[in-house]
Amino acid sequence: MFDLPELRRHVPLAVALGVDSVGTGISGPLLLLFLTRVADIPLAQAGLTLSATFAVALVVPALVGQLVPRLGGRNILIAAQVLQAVGLAGLLVARDLPAVAACTLVAAIGQRTFWSSVFAVIADASDSGPAEDKDRWFAFTNMVQNTGYALGALTAGALLLLPGDLPYLLAIGTNAACFAVSAVLLVADRSARRAQGADAAAPIRAHRVPTLPYLGLIGVAALFAFCSTVLGSGLGIYVVDGLAAPAALVGPLLAINTILSALGQAPAVRLTRRRSRVAVMVTAGIIWSVWGLYTAVLGLAPAWLIVPGLVLSVLVYSVAELLHGPRSLAYAADAAPPGQRSTYLSWFQYSFALANIAAPGVFAATFSVDPALPWAVTSVVALVACVGLVLIARTLPREAARP
Repeated sequence: MFDLPELRRHVPLAVALGVDSVGTGISGPLLLLFLTRVADIPLAQAGLTLSATFAVALVVPALVGQLVPRLGGRNILIAAQVLQAVGLAGLLVARDLPAVAACTLVAAIGQRTFWSSVFAVIADASDSGPAEDKDRWFAFTNMVQNTGYALGALTAGALLLLPGDLPYLLAIGTNAACFAVSAVLLVADRSARRAQGADAAAPIRAHRVPTLPYLGLIGVAALFAFCSTVLGSGLGIYVVDGLAAPAALVGPLLAINTILSALGQAPAVRLTRRRSRVAVMVTAGIIWSVWGLYTAVLGLAPAWLIVPGLVLSVLVYSVAELLHGPRSLAYAADAAPPGQRSTYLSWFQYSFALANIAAPGVFAATFSVDPALPWAVTSVVALVACVGLVLIARTLPREAARP
């Protein structure tokens, strides 16, 4: 049913990604609360500090793209975990704003370094199996990470039952420990030392900026990533202020999405294995477009239909996410020129970074005009992404779009 990739040589990598995700799931929801309640940083300053450090870390993907071919994706990934562990461990003792800012900056650079190198490491691992393993690998690692996030979030909820500052200290400390364990597992992964990967098989080239077609793919991927980000950015506000529904619905609705993401990635790849990657991604975009229009008109529904309507909305959204996620990453990996895959995948990280920056602002600006407008805008963005992908795919290697 799950159609897993060949894992025997890569168990430490899979476990390392799972441990990383559990730790992130524990501390992620509590980080802002930690800064305000334990470090005693005013909310406005805490939020601005996090935004500023994330913005500074935007330079990381381009830098990592230069380093991965020379140092190896696994070594960069280990460094990323160490940086995140050091940054979060520092927060346990930092109590003034400059020290907190320095620690969060180190952690943010580590986080962006992680996402700028992990795709190349996964792609290298997939090279040890048959060609179709690439899609399975990205589906499997997405499942592992989503499961870890879910377990971590549940643990965070349980920690909040403890008194005083203890929940926040435990959350940050546990996450730092998880990053350290993940780094140790990656160091112990002997298979990674033997795996050469696509980049190692070709000489290092001086050209380090992606070609225009690939930059176009990154732009299209940013549009798709916007669609996959907007639910998390705006569901809570839409439920409470747009639909006047109970705030208690938000958690279960997001939990439905998380569970489906954790369990459904590999089956989605298996069920669509005979369709090209471009066709599957376009299908996901069309589903997102329909989802956006459907969610926009929920405000016109009678009160008794709001809850089942929201559940259906999350289910439809999750289907699009399941179809798009592993296919897009595998396509990005195979669309890169020989010998430059790690560099190109580092740059591909900008699609997610741009979407994460744009989604909250676009949602807030459009929601203030009309609660239905953000979802209608998302519908249009999804259609534009579909058209853009079809056009840009003509300029990229045909074999990258294979089933």
